[in-house]
Amino acid sequence: MAGGTVAVCLAVHRPDPELLRRQLASLEAQTYRDRTLVRFDDDAGVGAYRAFERCLARVPADAAFVAPCDQDDVWHPDKLAVLVDALERSGALLAYSDLRVVTADGFVLSETYWTDRDNGWRDMGALLATNVVTGAASVLRREVLDVALPFPPEVDGSYHDHWLALCALAIGDLAYVDRPLVDYVQHGANLVGHAPRRAPAGVRSSDPWRVRAARDHERHVVRPQVMARALLERAGDRMAPAKRGAVQRAARGDGTWADVGRLVWLALGEQARPRRTLDARRRAARGAVWARVARSPRS
Repeated sequence: MAGGTVAVCLAVHRPDPELLRRQLASLEAQTYRDRTLVRFDDDAGVGAYRAFERCLARVPADAAFVAPCDQDDVWHPDKLAVLVDALERSGALLAYSDLRVVTADGFVLSETYWTDRDNGWRDMGALLATNVVTGAASVLRREVLDVALPFPPEVDGSYHDHWLALCALAIGDLAYVDRPLVDYVQHGANLVGHAPRRAPAGVRSSDPWRVRAARDHERHVVRPQVMARALLERAGDRMAPAKRGAVQRAARGDGTWADVGRLVWLALGEQARPRRTLDARRRAARGAVWARVARSPRS
């Protein structure tokens, strides 16, 4: 293993002192010693998406690898060593692992993250629809930041790990380690938690249909469209044809009724494999139909 410095990028916003102490202790206990801590304290409350963008922008130029770090998880001692080794062995641009889901006091809720969904990282279209890469369980090569920074405009549901995974897959490959290397701590203040079919923040089943459809349009049509357009602009000529085709389709969004028809077709196909995209295709289709009807001229 050639190795190199890992920049651990920790974004912090009003952390629970005990959870942060445990996380920092788990960083100190890493068997991979060639590392440096890059920290961004989000005192102004810019949000996780922009906080990680600013933290990643501080990564030293001589760092070979980057490891996003949440403020409230616990890394297993060999997490960095195993993921860096996976990168070196595979030649991938980003490697990520399974997570063990635990409570704040350490009680194990699940030995795996994949309790109600499938883990698929090779399909660019599916990854645009819904993320499978948890940032806290990943390490990426620094060159991914050349595509990722600055982050594209933030849309409802934008997360740093989703964007980083897309950038890595656009210009290379991802690698997966099939064992938990992180204790993913669940508590009341999680920005994104783990629960079967957990609804997105702010979504209530009692909301009117048009409210839910508008939110679905923003999250599942506009958000992939924004990221896809950024990928084409920054790395379109570096993508393999199949990946570029998937990105181009996402970049069109619901621009025409033909595009809406494609989204509906994908939603129908999702019924055969719902665990892969967790209803993202269905939500995209619902949002697209609503948006096209809303934009249609009234007679």
